[in-house]
Amino acid sequence: MFGLFGLGFGMMMGAVPTSVPQLVLFGNWILEVDFRRKWAQLKTNKIFWALSSVFFVHLLGLLYSQDLQAAVDDARTKLPLMLLPLFFFTAKPAITQKEFYNALYFFIAGCLVNTLWCLFYSFVLHHNEVVRDASRFMSHIRLGLYLNIAIATCVYFAVKAENFYKRAGMILLSVYFVFVLYILGLASGLANFAILFLLVLCVIIYRQRTGIKVAGLIILVGFIALLVNYVAGIKESQLNVKTTKNSELLQRSPSGRPYLHFETKGQKENGHYVQINVQPEELQREWKKLLPADSFNYSPPHNLERYVVLLRYLSSKGLNKDSAGIASLNEEDKENIRKGISNYEYPSWSYLHKRTYELVNEYDEFVNSRGINGHSLTMRLYFWKAAVYLIKKNILFGVGTGDVQAELNKAYIETHSPLKEEWYKRPHNQFLTITVALGVTGLLVFLWSIIYPGFVLRNFFPKLFWPFFIISIVSFFLEDTLETQAGCTFYAFFIALFIVIAFNRKSEVINASS
Repeated sequence: MFGLFGLGFGMMMGAVPTSVPQLVLFGNWILEVDFRRKWAQLKTNKIFWALSSVFFVHLLGLLYSQDLQAAVDDARTKLPLMLLPLFFFTAKPAITQKEFYNALYFFIAGCLVNTLWCLFYSFVLHHNEVVRDASRFMSHIRLGLYLNIAIATCVYFAVKAENFYKRAGMILLSVYFVFVLYILGLASGLANFAILFLLVLCVIIYRQRTGIKVAGLIILVGFIALLVNYVAGIKESQLNVKTTKNSELLQRSPSGRPYLHFETKGQKENGHYVQINVQPEELQREWKKLLPADSFNYSPPHNLERYVVLLRYLSSKGLNKDSAGIASLNEEDKENIRKGISNYEYPSWSYLHKRTYELVNEYDEFVNSRGINGHSLTMRLYFWKAAVYLIKKNILFGVGTGDVQAELNKAYIETHSPLKEEWYKRPHNQFLTITVALGVTGLLVFLWSIIYPGFVLRNFFPKLFWPFFIISIVSFFLEDTLETQAGCTFYAFFIALFIVIAFNRKSEVINASS
């Protein structure tokens, strides 16, 4: 129980608190001995072998991997997919409903401690401008994943609670976790929450009488309209060109020097074109006067990131990119530019507004065939393209457990990808990643591990299983969820816990009927 509850809590606290409880579970499993009974329980348990098959097929992939060290590291990451079902299925006595609930309570406690620290770090100790820095113990994508399960768990306990105070407490916690998704700008987490919320709302509406169905549909449409309006408002303020004197193509700056116009219909900040009315010499000279240590040069290239930020920041204020524009900057503006902030309104925005602003810019860059490097959403198209290219060349068994990244690096070059080498990443799609590594064979095994247990035990799962299942599948389409310790342990812990509870319930029904 210490290992189980410790893992439920520790998953939210980083790598070491995730690993230690698993070592406790392993040590406990060894000290129990009784291996004959354990093997007898496992050898005919098709559910266990289905869950563990993903780990074992990765072991087979070691046999034809060129990079053995990377293969071993990858197999070690996948180890919880086999170990946690092993521990839970052979536990004696079997995990009870109460223990299952307690594990979930510890998980909620871990989410609470994690998020309180993230909020304290971001808004009290520091003033984070970078959205991705808001999550302190794991990636912001993993945190959003965990928090969605926490929200679903709190709602589940609230519905089941007989005590008013417990119900109220769980409702407040669920509202708090939704607030955290918003305040920390966890866009993927909010997208998952929206999907889950809409699906649950659809199910509830479907089961109601006509009058309630109409009211539910109005709420559903209103929720969708609210989301669309929020994104559309940011898109409009960012991309709709404002009609001002500085939006026109001017010939000379106030000091008489000629303006350069690099793109007459290009990038925009707050509706102002970035690449027009630029006087580079004045920018370089005046900025160097203000902050010599932060100066930039064109030839030889030096600190040109600052030049790019200056263009965007001045444009966001509707200023031309010249000495007059620099003179209009106040101390706060100068500090923002020094920090790499490219829009003067950026510091006042919420994390969610910042993330939506980034996505809107990514969209604009992509549809106008400009740069896509560093853009997490649009780069996925090229990640997937390289993955499909490799799959076609190694369709049956893939490239091997340890060779995914090395082979992808080659694929990016061979497909003439516009991505820079630093952005040669994995596919960000779990189905594609497994197919690259292990071919269609590995993909079928992975699908079997997901579908078979769910089909066999579908009538015995706690209702909380289905939100977890939906969130996991969505994450598999958009992320390499099982390629990191945090993601793999998250999935292995919950899938094993839910399936063992359902398996025990089914066994009890069968034993009772016989």
